[in-house]
Amino acid sequence: MAFFRSERGIGRGEVAESQLEVPIFAAFMLVSSVMLVAQHLVLGNDSLTAALAISMVVFGGTVVRVEFGLFILLIAMLLSPEIELRPAANGDRSLNIRYDDLLIIVIFIGVMIKLTFEGRLALWQPSPINSGIVAYFAVCVFATLLAYERSLPAWDKRTAFFVMLKMLEFYLIFFMVAHSVRASKDLRAPIGLFFIVMLIVSCYGIYSIGTTPRVSAPFEKGGTEPNTLGGYLVICLCVALGLALQAKKIRIKCMYFLLVSAGFIPLLYTLSRASYVALLVGFTVIALMSRKYFILAVIALLLASSTLIMPTAVIERVAYTIQEDGGRELVVAGRDLGVNVDKSTYERVHVWRKVGFILSLGPQFFFFGGGVSWESVLDSQYARVLLETGVVGLVAFVFLLFQVLRTTRQAYRWTEDWMARGIALGMFGATAALIVHSFGTISFLIVRIMEPYWFMIALTVSIRNEAIIIHRLRHLARKKAATPPPAPAKTEDGVPALDAGVTSAG
Repeated sequence: MAFFRSERGIGRGEVAESQLEVPIFAAFMLVSSVMLVAQHLVLGNDSLTAALAISMVVFGGTVVRVEFGLFILLIAMLLSPEIELRPAANGDRSLNIRYDDLLIIVIFIGVMIKLTFEGRLALWQPSPINSGIVAYFAVCVFATLLAYERSLPAWDKRTAFFVMLKMLEFYLIFFMVAHSVRASKDLRAPIGLFFIVMLIVSCYGIYSIGTTPRVSAPFEKGGTEPNTLGGYLVICLCVALGLALQAKKIRIKCMYFLLVSAGFIPLLYTLSRASYVALLVGFTVIALMSRKYFILAVIALLLASSTLIMPTAVIERVAYTIQEDGGRELVVAGRDLGVNVDKSTYERVHVWRKVGFILSLGPQFFFFGGGVSWESVLDSQYARVLLETGVVGLVAFVFLLFQVLRTTRQAYRWTEDWMARGIALGMFGATAALIVHSFGTISFLIVRIMEPYWFMIALTVSIRNEAIIIHRLRHLARKKAATPPPAPAKTEDGVPALDAGVTSAG
């Protein structure tokens, strides 16, 4: 709702919403401006001052129009830089934050304030995912408190705090977007911007081919993270394929298939084998669920001719996994498989030895692990969950994934809008893909993967809730139509009585 639009239909004695918003927002901006000048005079950090100034504008725009804040967040997810809060000194690491970390909090507060003014503030929208989030995050908090109590030597409370804060930001995105987008007609704009950002990132990746050994996302400090870009592109390609399969018009189908092609090129040059397998699984799941079996035929054809059509770098990267000379012997469950693999693959298998050793240390480690950020593992999400939160945490994490799959499947089956069906279908495939991707990296803790992921999952929840409302209204309408009207009352002579309010002419 715009600030200066006159509200119509308000009752006597009621105050127009804008009359409350304008003075509160003006007072906030005045106080914030004074604080902004004061902090700049004290800290003198130009980057931080600019970030805070932009945040003020974003907050104001979000309170005026929630869509504005969500659009800014979509852009910032992949295209925001990092802000250095504290330079490295005396051997300590520098303290950096991504600008979208700040934006998430700012936009979330703006959305909550807007919803409060509209009188529809609730903690979250109903969905099976809510119980999964609460269960897993509660276990993470409990395991971390246990680690704090035990003062484990390999556990750092500052690192644990920032990891927990990062997880909370993912869930804030989910709750915020699910609150803000309620109808299928509101999906067009965010989906359009989602793919515009994907095209920008893809063009950057294509441009950087040949200039770097492995393609990565823009604005990354401390070296490239090709697995991160691979996981993000897997989500985008799954959603694009889902929309292409559900679109009604040929030109729209072609547009989404072109998006799949545009994102597939930089994905190849990430040389991320986990992303290759994840995409294969995601596309296969989408084809099976939608019963579009020609997709399976295309996948089989591409795999059969991969040595002829794939870039040399991709072929060499895949072949590098198995090494006849050199490499490391692959041992699983104490058995030598007689296969030598590269160091990266070996580390992803070797980490499970550490998991087995840690879980054998005692009941506390077995059930609740060593707390979030303890023994920070980067090679496997599931190994990390077990080390941090034990078996109880793994059960809660698997339960969360199951609830996400359940919700996306229901949204796909229950909705009738083609775009809504395409998004739900794509996110079901993307979730299956990330489940596989997580065997090779910590996919569900990587910011550039999880922010767009939970944004799209929130849209899927809105799709499911709208479908439930529509089906309930139709059920009530059918029930009302099937109920016969009451028989008219009769007089003592057996003549139907006149309707109420109708008088006799005589």
